[in-house]
This record gives sequence, structure tokens and C-alpha cells, in this order.
Amino acid sequence: MTEEKNIARLRRKILEVILSKGRPMSMSELEHSLGSPDDLANEAQQALVGLCKAGILVRLRGDRIGAAKEMDLVLGRVEVHSNGFGFLLPDDGSEDLYLSPRQLRRAMPDDRVLGRVRRIDRQGRKEAAIVEVLNSVNRTVLGRFETDSGVNVIRPQDKRIAHMIHVAPGDESGATHGKVVVGEIIVHPGDSTYVQARVTEILAQDKPAALATESAIRRRQLPREWPSTIADELERISREPGCEKDLMCKDLTQEPFITIDGADARDFDDAVHCVSDGDDFLLDVAIADVSRFVRSDSALDQVARERGNSAYFPDRVIPMLPELLSNDLCSLRPGKMRWVFACQMRVRSSGEITEYKFFEARIRSAARLTYEDASAFLRDPSSDGLGISSAVQENLQMLDKVATALGGHRRDRGGVEFEFPQALISYDPNGTIASIKNTPRSSATGLIEECMLAANVCAARALDSHLPEAIYRIHETPDPDAVADLRRVLGFFGVKLPGRGVPPALDFSAALTAAREKGAPVAALQMLMLRTMKQARYASCAQPHFALGFECYTHFTSPIRRYADLIVHRLLKRILGLGSSAEPIGGPGELAEVADHCSVTDRRAEEASREVTGWLKAEFMSRHIGETFTGRVSGVTAFGVFVTLDLFQVDGLVHISELGNDYFHFDPSLMLLVAEHSGHRISLGDAMTVRVAGARPDEGKIDFVPLEPVGGENKARRKRRKSKKR
Repeated sequence: MTEEKNIARLRRKILEVILSKGRPMSMSELEHSLGSPDDLANEAQQALVGLCKAGILVRLRGDRIGAAKEMDLVLGRVEVHSNGFGFLLPDDGSEDLYLSPRQLRRAMPDDRVLGRVRRIDRQGRKEAAIVEVLNSVNRTVLGRFETDSGVNVIRPQDKRIAHMIHVAPGDESGATHGKVVVGEIIVHPGDSTYVQARVTEILAQDKPAALATESAIRRRQLPREWPSTIADELERISREPGCEKDLMCKDLTQEPFITIDGADARDFDDAVHCVSDGDDFLLDVAIADVSRFVRSDSALDQVARERGNSAYFPDRVIPMLPELLSNDLCSLRPGKMRWVFACQMRVRSSGEITEYKFFEARIRSAARLTYEDASAFLRDPSSDGLGISSAVQENLQMLDKVATALGGHRRDRGGVEFEFPQALISYDPNGTIASIKNTPRSSATGLIEECMLAANVCAARALDSHLPEAIYRIHETPDPDAVADLRRVLGFFGVKLPGRGVPPALDFSAALTAAREKGAPVAALQMLMLRTMKQARYASCAQPHFALGFECYTHFTSPIRRYADLIVHRLLKRILGLGSSAEPIGGPGELAEVADHCSVTDRRAEEASREVTGWLKAEFMSRHIGETFTGRVSGVTAFGVFVTLDLFQVDGLVHISELGNDYFHFDPSLMLLVAEHSGHRISLGDAMTVRVAGARPDEGKIDFVPLEPVGGENKARRKRRKSKKR
């Protein structure tokens, strides 16, 4: 009998024994009931682990095992809202269960727990009680150390954690009141009525970026330590011969490939080159050949998969791959010969891609340009201050032409063209924001985007043509109800969104164009339109990308920083049969798991980066408290309005209590606040002069008050009152 059959037989037997017992069993009871000889002990353990991972059995305290179904237990993860309530998200995908603030005293965010449905509340929701915390992922907590009458606590930075973390005398490690500290949790809420920690680190208070980043990393639980298991692989990779003597791949080292990235970029995973071929363009997009170094199921692969992608912060990067690869051997640095996996496209002058092919090659980047440098050259090629060769200049001009053609063709086919203002944030050496300036989108940014979009589309087409499942980037059609809400708001500003259901993406762009022509608040309407859309995600089956207007789309161009792209490279090489690089990807369903995992890590890194930026913007505005700025209403809610300052791309809240001496009523259908007595209306795009009243960096929140009341008494009444006082 094979090992697999033994394990399957033992699973059935273990389940039969526990179910027949009618109650949870201790491990010693289970072992006695199984009567397994020593040589099967390991297989019995594997069978037990498999049943627990599947959620069929659960481990309980006291070294006991029970059947989840028989105990009416639900296995899942705790999700906590910052307002104090939460949900138990069942592993089996069934309906989320509401957790009251009282229940949340027994667990912390993201803990794995056993729950039981206890009742249906007044709102018709199934409410759960937490029976047991199985695994707490919160090993540490970051927050402010506070002491009052000899009682020490850590007030968590993460507002989802409702517990005050107690610190026993002797565990302060020198922390004093007000310091931001890291504490190691030694008593969890499932073990006691309170949470206890010991201080392990006191963070520097004079470096806001470091403080903000540390908070975000810990809150989002971003993995950042390199396991010792990768050391041998890195040593082997560092000793392997370079691509100079590789005669199996195409030699493109004489072509003037260039990289165009941000000024602070360190990992260069794409290089581009374009020439004319009759009336067509031949566009080469060369991507760092990461799959040559990171083999499937290796220790490096496991680390990359866990991280999912690199995370970028003002003061640091948490890379998906170690620096030997991300900043050196895989990075397409100027003058260095590097392996690439390339996509060559034949593009008509109309922008249509008529042919494409993928192949392994080696290149030597001829120049590393920034977006600013490349844009400056394209604006005025005659005054080249970059000192680049004529071949690079010619390549750059040809790339500009092909990007213009590709962009025109893409816009004609459909897609939503958002044009959000870009905020250029500069930092001082301590990571503090020195300035925030509005900056137009550079032409070179658009150039690179069009080249990358084209290569990604070709990769998706190749995958869809040859494989039953792969990794795709999809963007589903918006919800009809959300579109109906958007249509009403657009109509308030005299802008029509055609049709009754969900129109094609091209109509959304047409609506934005009409909004610009009518002088409507385009920036606010764009943001509202974006919120109407669903979030893009990864999937194992090809589906359209609504916003981009593509029938199928994937991510191919950034394998240094995105695990999804690395998998796409492996799949394409499997199609091409490229030797040892065509590695197995996994069994049925594994690609769907990878896609879901990459979606989670993508959102995790994005949320962490946004959190840090919000912290630093609030810290920046804390230096402007009392100052007055002009801005425009960018959001309307039942509790007030959000105003975006004209000078900085910074949002702050004007609370409804600050708007004036009147009752304001929120109209969600038109995104309006209407004053009951004066009839004054506040809508998206309204100009407002505000004073900075407060800022809470650790919450990323900024408070404004209007310079003058915007509701309540009208101007004539205010004048009469002033004249009486005289």
C-alpha cells in the first residue's frame, strides 16, 4: 500500500473514531483508538494535520481534537472595523458572522478562531460568539506608552485593536510616557480578560517617515526578514557564470535599449527599444529574466510567494527578492549585460499590434533615464543636456512615436481615461515631508505605460491561446446600482452617462470629457467614478479588464517586484518549451490560489503605502495649523465634507458641526449637504477657504474649519445684526 493510500485510510479512520466518540478526544485517547504501529505514526500525523487544515477537525486546548461540524463550530478569521465591531470570516466561504465589541475583547484582528452562531440580531445578522482563539497572529503591538498612577499601558496605533495593552512593572525597558514603543504580547485576550506585553523597542520620535513606516509594516504584517534557508541559494547564484557566454539566447547587446524610471528607482526590470520597419514599428520590451534565477518551489520562490510583491515607502523598500537579485543580477543597469525575457511587437502606424513573439535574450542597457530627463528631451530634442548618444536619442524619439500610436488605438477601442493630478512629495533626510507640489503627468511616463500595456496584452493573448488557466489581471464590470448612483450625480452637473444599465468604458471617458467642457468638478467626479468601479484583481481565468478596455490582460513587465509576473514568465516559457526554465507550476487549482494570494498581498502593500503617505501628510499639515488655504470640496458625507487644498494634494475634513448655525441634511443620491433653514447647498467642487484646525498623524487625519460659516443665516441677516451692535 502506498503512503498516499495509507494517509487517506488514516484520515477516514481518525474521522470515524472522533465522530463515534461523540465528544472531543485527547491525543492520547486518539492514539490508543487508532492502534497505529510506530512506522505509521508519521502518516497518522500527516492525516491529522490534513483534516485540521481542511477545517474538518479542530485542535482545542488541553491537547484535544474535536469535529467542527458536530460542535456547530465555525472556523475562520477575525476582521475588525475601527468603529469597534467586527466579523468572523468563515474559512468555508459561508456568510460572515457579526462580532459585537464585547466578543472582540476575546480576540485581536486577524486571529484565527472557533466561533458559534449565538443568535440573529435585530438587524437580521447572524451574530457569533468566540469559543476559542486557535492562533493569534499578533505577536507584537506598536503604540504610545502611557503611564497614570503607576499603571502602564500601550495605546495601540492600530485602531482596530480595542484593548489597552498592560505593561507590568519591570517590563517597561526604559519607556516613558508618550514614547512610541513596540511591545511583545505575552498574555493574549483569549488567555485572560486583559492583554499584557513587555516593551521590546522604543522608536525614534524625530524621524516621522521611519515611525510611520514601522507602524504600517506591523499593522499590515508585511514580512521583511529573510529566512536562513535562502542563503545557500544566493551563494550558488552569485557563483554562477553570467550571460556573456550564453549562446542559447538571442544577442541584443548592440541595440541601444534604455530604461526610463523615477529618479529614486533602484530596481530596473524593463528596458525598451524601437525601430521603424517600412510603415510599421518594431517594439522590443525587454524584461528582467527573474525566472532564470528563482526556480519553482525553491526557498527563494517560497519567500517571493509569501511577500507577493515589493512594498515601497518614503524611507525604504521591502523588496520581494533579496538585493543581490532585485538591485544587481536581475536589474537592467546601464552598461551591464543582463538576461531578459523579451516581447517583440509589430505595430502599425495606426497603433494596432499585428504580430508578437516572446524569446530569451541578453541586452546591455545603453542609458538609464529618469521620466523628467526623457520628457525634457522629447519637448526639445535640439537642446540635449543629457549627454546621450545619437542612437539613444533616435530610439527615444521612435519610442515616443510608437507610444503615441498605441495610445491612440487604445483610446479608440475603449477604456476609461482618468487624469488625476499628481502630487510630487519631497522629503528631507529625516524622512519628513519638505514640500508637496502639484505636477503634471510627464510625457515619458505615458510613453513607458503604453509600451508596458502593449507587452502585457500580448502576454495575456499568448496565455489565453495556449493554456486552460494562467494568471490574469482582471477588472470586472461595475455594479449596476453603483452606476445608477453615479449617473444621478453626473446628471446634477448636467453630464449624461448614456444608457440605463452599465455602459461600455468608452462612455465613462466621454462623460469625463463632457464634464471638463461644462466646467464641472472633474477631479471630484473622477474620484467618484473610480469608487464606482470594482477593484482590479488577479484570477486564473481570462476575463475582460473593464477600465482598460482589454478583452484579456495580465502583468508581465515587473517580475522583480510582483510574484504574479514571475508566474506569467514561467507559464510563457512552458508554452515556448524553453528547457529547464519551463518548470512545473503546480496542480489543478494552484494557480487560482496564487491569484487570490497575489490579490491580497497587492492590496496589503498598497494600503500600507497609502497609510504612510497619509501619516506624513498629516504631519506636514501639523506644521501649518492656524494657516488659511483655498480648496475645493472633494467628498460629501453625512458627517461633513472633505476639502482638497489647491496648493497641496492634501484632503481634510470639515465636520458638519463647523459648517454654520443650521441643520444640514445629507442627500446621498446627489452627494449634497442642504441647510434646513437657509437652503444653502454644499456639493462636489464647491470652492471653500479653510483654516487648518488640527492634524493627527498617527491616524492620517486632518481637520479644517471654514473661514466663514457656509450655512445658517444669510448675509443680509448677518449685516443687520452687525449694524445693531454698532
